[in-house]
Amino acid sequence: MFIIWESILIALQALWANKLRSFLTILTVVISIMSIIAVVSILDGMDFYVKEKIANQGSNVFTIKRINEWEIFTDFDKFLESLKNPNLTMDDLRMLREEMTLAEFTDAEVNLNARISYRRRMAEDVQIRGRTEEYSAIGDFPLAAGRHLSYFDVQQRRMVCVLGWDVARSLFQDEDPIGKTVKINNRHYTVVGVCEKKPSILGQNQNNFAFIPITTFFKQFGHRRRSLVISIRTADMETFEQAQEEARMLMRIQHRLRPTQDDDFYITTSEQLVSLWEAISRALFGSLLGVVSITLVVGGIIIMNVMLVAVTERTREIGIRKAIGAKRRHIIYQFMVESTTLTMVGGVIGIILGFTAANLIAAFSPLPYRIAMWSVAVAIVLTFIVGLSFGVYPAVKAARLDPVEALRYE
Repeated sequence: MFIIWESILIALQALWANKLRSFLTILTVVISIMSIIAVVSILDGMDFYVKEKIANQGSNVFTIKRINEWEIFTDFDKFLESLKNPNLTMDDLRMLREEMTLAEFTDAEVNLNARISYRRRMAEDVQIRGRTEEYSAIGDFPLAAGRHLSYFDVQQRRMVCVLGWDVARSLFQDEDPIGKTVKINNRHYTVVGVCEKKPSILGQNQNNFAFIPITTFFKQFGHRRRSLVISIRTADMETFEQAQEEARMLMRIQHRLRPTQDDDFYITTSEQLVSLWEAISRALFGSLLGVVSITLVVGGIIIMNVMLVAVTERTREIGIRKAIGAKRRHIIYQFMVESTTLTMVGGVIGIILGFTAANLIAAFSPLPYRIAMWSVAVAIVLTFIVGLSFGVYPAVKAARLDPVEALRYE
């Protein structure tokens, strides 16, 4: 153990003695490992976020949307074509509620961001969600106080709202919000409920929203260019696929599509979304591995060249060590430890910079991130293998030096 530690100290001293050369040598390793850590952290964060959001909907829920945003990754031309699809409207929602036999609950959503105020207090950039009375049966929105939106709220376009936990705390602090009046874009709404506090998902606030009746939403903000997202929940999984087919048939009839025409809407399920996201993330990670592998090989070649230079510079030292009894394996061991230490230092710096980069990306963008410990293990193993592999040839060359010739070297 002492020999290992002593070899590492000698290697670190050699690195410190040639700081600029050492930095330039490990730069490619740093960039490669930083890329792995940053991208894996973002992908793992998005993976957790997607699955968490889908889990909140339930496995027996499917949605009908105007466009499928995920196609921007899988089929961009088809995504552009789908932008011509007509908006989903309240007529579509009413038809599905009247005609579908396999739907247990049917809800629709439309939203935008706006300011909510109470006296002199304000909550900025709150997500205003227009929903029907059945949203609480489809999503996971337990109440901390008051009630949910009712059928009569929706039918009569009442000016009422249900606040998210953070919005309620920001506006009312220690006051009871139920029955109080807030302003949403300068319109008065009566608070009828407050949702329980939800944990943040990788830094994404799940409590900054306000539900209002969907009919009230359209009354205040208008219908123009707003398409509904319709969610349908079945009683069980046995009727789930049949319900999707029933909804597809009814929507085609509603939109007067001929048999040869494609659907002008999209039906998505949690399973489809998870499968699609996993395919995308695998493709991204595979591409990353290819690029990083090339970069690491280039970094390994640079390290090998630097170690060959180090062997030349330290020829006399090697001769002295051999003259006082050092064997070939001792020389090989020393230079391989130095090569591995060089790459490991680059790997550690890359890991730190990778997590820093992922944190900054998450702070200044909507992308979440999550620390994946397995990526740290992979990074350490990769740098160790690179250092070991590309340090073999310089180490063997150093061990083969003739001690007499080495001592004569100037």
